[in-house]
Amino acid sequence: MRWRTIETFRHGDRTMLVHRPPHESDTGPHFVLVHGIGVSALYHARLARALAPSGSVHVVDLPGFGQAPRPGRPLGIEDHAGVLNAYVRTAGLPHPHLVGHSMGTQVVVEAALQEPDLYAGVVAIGGVVDPEARSAARQALRLAHDVLREPPTTNWTVLSGYARTGLRWYLRTLPVMLDYRTEEALPRLRVPLLVVRGDRDPIATGPWAAHMGRLAGTRVVEIEGAAHVAMHTHPDQVASAVLEHARAVAGQCPA
Repeated sequence: MRWRTIETFRHGDRTMLVHRPPHESDTGPHFVLVHGIGVSALYHARLARALAPSGSVHVVDLPGFGQAPRPGRPLGIEDHAGVLNAYVRTAGLPHPHLVGHSMGTQVVVEAALQEPDLYAGVVAIGGVVDPEARSAARQALRLAHDVLREPPTTNWTVLSGYARTGLRWYLRTLPVMLDYRTEEALPRLRVPLLVVRGDRDPIATGPWAAHMGRLAGTRVVEIEGAAHVAMHTHPDQVASAVLEHARAVAGQCPA
């Protein structure tokens, strides 16, 4: 997809890129989409297109990923969240909804923990890290299983992102993801959360997603037929869940 605009946002010595899809609605909520480890805004393009008729969409390349310049060292989850919060404040976004995938779920949860008054809602798609698989070897095994469950176009999008990131940067970032305790963060979250997973996702397993839901006191939506990268393979279904959550948060339908 051709982005309508690509904005450069600098926060200290850190640079984040923000992609805007064409044909956004001038009314409705704001959505900020955050990618996972090793990838970029590109694999959120289909979800961005599906959300755009209902609101404004801001799809980020976190510092060091996609087309965003690399900082001197991989940033921690807390640092990524700080950059994201600074962008939301600077751009003047009125209570946007954060939508994160994989490692991006950690970033959006942490961002909402740091500055809960900034946000209306949070959506965690394919959340990590399952405490039962908190090692590089177990994550690699689950990722290999997921590759077998994704269609070729999705694997191409993800693996080309990994190639752009490079193995060294990926491996330097991996401990950041593994060290963040999502299960300790969720009970402290004050912003309404929705957990989304593909029902064939071997990374965000059913038991782990259910545990995330219990920790945050929220519900889990499963996307039928989807694996880990649900928003790429099933963008309309994921967009529907995101929009339903936004309406519930706004009090327009039962939570």
